[in-house]
Amino acid sequence: MTTTLPPVNQAGSKSVSTLPSLPRSQRSAKQLARGAGRPRQSIGKLAGIDRADVGAYRNTYKHNLSLEILQEGYVSSFIELFELFDQQAQLRENAGSDSGVHEVPLLIDQHDKLDVLKSKLIEAEEARRSGAPDNSYQSYLELAQYFEKFPSDQWLIDHFHEKCMSESSKVEEDGGRKLAEANYNIGIALEKRGDLSSAVDYLEKFYNLTTEQEWQDKIGDNLHDIASLQLYRTYTCLAEELYEEAPSVSIDYLKKAFHMANEGGNRTEAGLASHRLGNIYEAVGDPEVATMYHKGFLDRCKRDKDQVGTGKAHEALARCQQSEGKLAEATENYKEFVKISEEVGDKTVYSQACSSLASLYNMLGEYGSAVEYYKKAAESMETDDKERLELMNISTAIARTHHHLASYATAILCNTAKLTATLVEWKDYRDDGFIQASRPGTRAESCLSGAETPAAATAPPEDTCDDKK
Repeated sequence: MTTTLPPVNQAGSKSVSTLPSLPRSQRSAKQLARGAGRPRQSIGKLAGIDRADVGAYRNTYKHNLSLEILQEGYVSSFIELFELFDQQAQLRENAGSDSGVHEVPLLIDQHDKLDVLKSKLIEAEEARRSGAPDNSYQSYLELAQYFEKFPSDQWLIDHFHEKCMSESSKVEEDGGRKLAEANYNIGIALEKRGDLSSAVDYLEKFYNLTTEQEWQDKIGDNLHDIASLQLYRTYTCLAEELYEEAPSVSIDYLKKAFHMANEGGNRTEAGLASHRLGNIYEAVGDPEVATMYHKGFLDRCKRDKDQVGTGKAHEALARCQQSEGKLAEATENYKEFVKISEEVGDKTVYSQACSSLASLYNMLGEYGSAVEYYKKAAESMETDDKERLELMNISTAIARTHHHLASYATAILCNTAKLTATLVEWKDYRDDGFIQASRPGTRAESCLSGAETPAAATAPPEDTCDDKK
């Protein structure tokens, strides 16, 4: 049977058109059973669960967590949590689509972190309500420490350290300790991220706040000593970072590091700071001031019986004295460097020490000693650095040539049968026997032993050069 639809309601008409119901005879059994005189029940009621359970199942974890926080009455925690969601979204937007930030999962999808956030944010809110900012500070600090386990959550670490700073300023009964600790924590976080200039500002505040205080950490270390040592390290890193572009600023930071190491009572660090100052003054062309700091380093190393450090100090002093023209003193310091490095047993350092001493001997014209130490340098090398090994061999050859020059010149000038034969034999074998070959009691003997220069050998006595054949 065809059912004709009523006409569409015209404008101004008050009648409402509806589709007619099917005759009772055409309804299915299921449709008839629904209206059997009893009220309809929801599927949830039939299954023994309520509307809240159904909603919890259907909603997201974030939605359910938010409802729990609000139902428990913690509005501030709810607001702070959503501010974190918005902050992460803004960070991703600012970073751009090509940034690696988009590879980090969203906070709303990390359920374990959301549970920790809910717990600690509620603790902090309860502490604020009860007027205990020190407890609120502790809750935020625990959150910052928790997120330190996740390198990609640096923004959360910074956020909660800033919250600690805000809460610490409200704590009045601890004399400013919480404020000092908050500055330290932010400084360390900035240093880890490589922002040394900003880190120094916070660490200096920590240093100032702990001055003349007896505060100690959990293991009993004085907080002011910790501040001195940390500033020493940060100043040193900052000096190294700025050396290329601003050597004078770098020196200023190294001086501050030296002061902090001394104030902290750490003799080892103070010695290293002195050594670094010596090196940088040497690099900028002030060997006199560099020598002063290197001597300070040497004294500390000897007092602490630090052989490795003592060797480094002797080497540094020798370099400075050599640049000042104090060659005798430089030679003695290089000898000490060779001796100590041999005792320590570090063949790489020993090779370097021998090479430095050989170069100085070569410059002084003591070619025999130069050959000796160049050979020791080459023999003690434990590296596959073929370029350095080749350099040692070339340096040895040059020093040996200089060493043979006086004897060679004498043999040519005297031109005796014996010296000529010795010279020819030496050209075949190239050993050191040519140096010792001489006739006793003659001028050639003194020349061949290297006691006189080729210039002196140009006028040999008659008993030496007249016997020509």
